[in-house]
Amino acid sequence: MSTPAFARRGGRSSPGGSSPAGTALAVGLAVMTLEGFDLVAFGATTPLLLDYRPWHLSVAFVGLLGSLTPIGMLIGSLLVGQFTDRFGRRRTTLISIGVVSAGMFACAVAPIPPLFGAGRFVVGLGVGAIYPAMSPLIFELAPARRKNLFSGIVQCGTAVGGSFAALVANTALTGRSFHLEYLVGGIAGLLLLPMAFAWLPESAEYHRAVSASAPVPDSRGGWLVLKPPYLGTTVMFCAMAALSFLLIFGVNTWLPQLMQTADYPLQDSQTFLVLLNLGATVGGLAMALLADRAGSRGPITACFLLGAAAIIAMSARLPLPVLYAIVVIGGCGAVGVQGLINVYIARSYPVTMRAGAVGVALGVGRLGAIAGPTLGGWILAAGLQPRWNFVSFAVPAVLGAVLTLAAGGRALLHQGRSAPSPRAKEPTAGHTP
Repeated sequence: MSTPAFARRGGRSSPGGSSPAGTALAVGLAVMTLEGFDLVAFGATTPLLLDYRPWHLSVAFVGLLGSLTPIGMLIGSLLVGQFTDRFGRRRTTLISIGVVSAGMFACAVAPIPPLFGAGRFVVGLGVGAIYPAMSPLIFELAPARRKNLFSGIVQCGTAVGGSFAALVANTALTGRSFHLEYLVGGIAGLLLLPMAFAWLPESAEYHRAVSASAPVPDSRGGWLVLKPPYLGTTVMFCAMAALSFLLIFGVNTWLPQLMQTADYPLQDSQTFLVLLNLGATVGGLAMALLADRAGSRGPITACFLLGAAAIIAMSARLPLPVLYAIVVIGGCGAVGVQGLINVYIARSYPVTMRAGAVGVALGVGRLGAIAGPTLGGWILAAGLQPRWNFVSFAVPAVLGAVLTLAAGGRALLHQGRSAPSPRAKEPTAGHTP
């Protein structure tokens, strides 16, 4: 198969003499920062949408608009892996950036709510597509012993972009119109697109695998992950991702309210949320370094168990400094685990199925993102004792640890294929998972 011009960047150093891995890390961080901005933009402008007099939106309708982005993310995640494994990581990433920018511009100029909702759905499609394309690209370009670390650094962009979205909403909006927030996101995407086009390399490993396997890419793409001998492991990874997203979105949505039910004042409850995400960022990078040395299975299991223990401990009446430390540990475990799961998935499939596997797992995982806030609402509405509210949130973390151990112990029936399994030794780490 002939190698297109854009693909040949994978074999050369990037502009300025930097390595493809370093350039991909920088561009990937910028791309994920854009994703974080576009995701948080809706929440940051919700009060302005409710107060926008020409539209007279109800709370229920704004909630409906908000649900369109996760739905688009689910669809985008499920579909994009197939395109990525067939047409390349770089090309799919560039298209996804363009889709996100188009959706943000549509929101900025929408004359009526349905068109605004359509824009948010398009944003969801693009955002859902970005990480299944970026994740295998970063994995394949990262140094052998830094794959988890590179993935963790790129994921930090989501928090950075979300913070920037809140900053723009708090400082630049007039209080009467939400349009500027989405215009900023669209412009940022347009500025990022040529930078990514010029500097983002393609994975040389991917093109070697595709060229060796067939002159024409397999039209079935990543859907092979849903067929034997990969189906069982794919189901386990999907369940792990769903439980991880359930924890991330459930705890982030309801932690302040949970802490208030335990008789902590509102100001302290909001501080807990900040510390939770600080733990996810800093602790997530620390666990990524550990995973690069010890393999994926142990650190992922530890993250789930740390998250469960910390969530239960939050219900106890402890000195605030001790409780703050527990919340940071909980963020490392419950929120920081997703990046490790993505790398574990990437290690467990052949190169030409890698993006499909990540996309399917993240797509199904979005069901957990949708269920997390709903589950939290049910738990709080049940009127349980405060301690049992926390125990209920710890249950998904324990299940995640059990599934991680089960996935690691499952031997794939290769049936003549050379695909690695989660049980197999991770060659890049030099240790068993």
